[in-house]
Amino acid sequence: MLTAYPGNEKGMSEPTSDHRPVVVGVDGSDASLTAADLAGEQAALRNRPLEIVHAFMAPVPRPLGVPPDLPPVDGVTDPALRDAAGRILTDAAARVRTHFPDLAMISRLRDGSPAEVLTDASRQAALVVVGHRGVGGFAGLLTGSTSIQLANHSHAPVIITRGELYHTGPVVVGVDGSEGSRRAAGFAVETAALLGASLIALYAWPADAVWSPALAQAGQPPPTVPEEVTQILDEISRAHPEVPVHMEIRPGSRPAHSELVTASRNARLVVVGSRGRGGFRGLLLGSVSQALIHHAQCPVAVVGPATAHA
Repeated sequence: MLTAYPGNEKGMSEPTSDHRPVVVGVDGSDASLTAADLAGEQAALRNRPLEIVHAFMAPVPRPLGVPPDLPPVDGVTDPALRDAAGRILTDAAARVRTHFPDLAMISRLRDGSPAEVLTDASRQAALVVVGHRGVGGFAGLLTGSTSIQLANHSHAPVIITRGELYHTGPVVVGVDGSEGSRRAAGFAVETAALLGASLIALYAWPADAVWSPALAQAGQPPPTVPEEVTQILDEISRAHPEVPVHMEIRPGSRPAHSELVTASRNARLVVVGSRGRGGFRGLLLGSVSQALIHHAQCPVAVVGPATAHA
């Protein structure tokens, strides 16, 4: 299913040199509608079209042995289910249209699992936005293996809506000197520039490093920040001199994800790479990723190794 919503270009600035859209996954849940709001804002800021996607997974036909008094669940031949999925797209588009009437939009109903559909859509996307919880086509999107698949294999940065959508406050990025944090910092400073926000670069010393929590509490200044970290900060400051960049250093008294969760309380967005080292090693592997995704109080952006951000 493909429904186009041509935008009115009157009063809009020049479009970008490519036409990759901002993609948002919707399923009718409150979380996905919040994701649509955020995706609409990002698309408008980046002068890109918005692609609204719903992953349609027809119910599995009733297996043998199921009591006959239960209703059949053969969705393959039931057009009502596809019609309902189409209404989810229509409702999401109408919601975005109320806030961004000039935004070019397109809606797609695609067969497949959420991770499969969104990962495939990311190949031609500038950004992918999803809710942290869902129903129907995106149920369990960020639990178990699906979130890892999307975060690790997306060809575009992924923003996961969490908490409130604040319109003030800084963008926060976790840096550790790795190539992953360099990509994350690049995306973070570009987004901060679009939002007119400042950028906080947070570095967490590893727990076994020379600047121990005891020394930090005693007022001992930290040793020199690794050269790779300062290089990243220099690069993003030169790329966007209009963005105020502040460095914040944390001792290893708490896990790195805890520092990011705390920072998210007053942030518009927290940005991380999908791979790291030092204080952010394995940020999207196992319990660390679950803690950040499930406890951050603002949206979380994940910039993976395959991404080419806008």
